[in-house]
Amino acid sequence: MSFGGYLKEAIQAARFPTPTHFARAVGIDPSVVLRWLSEEQRPTIRSIERIAPVLGKSINELVVAAYPDRVGGPAPQLPANHPLVHELALMLAEDSPIPAADRQALATVLDRMIDPYRKALRRRRTA
Repeated sequence: MSFGGYLKEAIQAARFPTPTHFARAVGIDPSVVLRWLSEEQRPTIRSIERIAPVLGKSINELVVAAYPDRVGGPAPQLPANHPLVHELALMLAEDSPIPAADRQALATVLDRMIDPYRKALRRRRTA
């Protein structure tokens, strides 16, 4: 997949309604993001460092997607995260607009809900 396609899917998965909304959220001129999507240019490493956390991706994932010719081949096909993963990360982040007490309560409830599944997932990975 091309970087433009990869970025488009990542923007949609992060639940931004448009690339312009994404650009504004990361503080980058929308025309720059549109040039990335159309593959007129590739993002700099500094830009990748800014957009990776907003997209819920690692810097390495974005570097491999943007520069497969320089890092040894095409980007690996990784399973897509559920859209809620990114949304929850934003909600639970220290800079979230959600009050700290509410963030803690949400984290506690989520932790209790997923706890029964942790053991099964650990077993599955080691098998």
